[in-house]
Amino acid sequence: MSDSEMLLLNSAVRRVINVTRLANPPRDLASEIAVHLDHLAEQLEPHTHFGTIAQGSLRNNSNPTKNRLSGPASFFPYSPAVGPLNPIAPPLDAVVVDGDPFQEIHASGVLEAPYVGPPNIVQGGVIALLFDDIFGGALVANGYGAMTGTLTVRYEAPTPIRTELHWVGRLEEVEERRVVASGELWANGEC
Repeated sequence: MSDSEMLLLNSAVRRVINVTRLANPPRDLASEIAVHLDHLAEQLEPHTHFGTIAQGSLRNNSNPTKNRLSGPASFFPYSPAVGPLNPIAPPLDAVVVDGDPFQEIHASGVLEAPYVGPPNIVQGGVIALLFDDIFGGALVANGYGAMTGTLTVRYEAPTPIRTELHWVGRLEEVEERRVVASGELWANGEC
């Protein structure tokens, strides 16, 4: 199995998730498709890994900090937020960008129907999930690792679906075990 094949598979599953979320099929079509999808799942099940699961690798055998300059997709490939090898993760492009004094994570992409809360607006918990991982990526990009102790998200405006979005995550300060990150989300040129 190659990562490129898994990227294709994950892209196809994302498409199925999106069209399923929006589907209003004629009678019996949903049941027919469910049978096909169950058959596909049966083909994959014998190849399932049941050991320790991590964001950094399928088998929890990699060190995410060794790839820190490549970006969140390389050090968190299975993340539910920025992982290209996780079909529930939105298709975001995230890169490490030089900042002052720390490197930043810049992520962009379009969130579709599976991530909607109120009509045509991204569900707030999805925004928090994405910030959590983008902040985590900013920490790893700067050589720090930590789990989230507190996450505060201030929602200043609704975030629209089907709109190009841009996140910035940055490391603000490191004080012994306390690491502080911050960021913002931009839609239509507004923060």
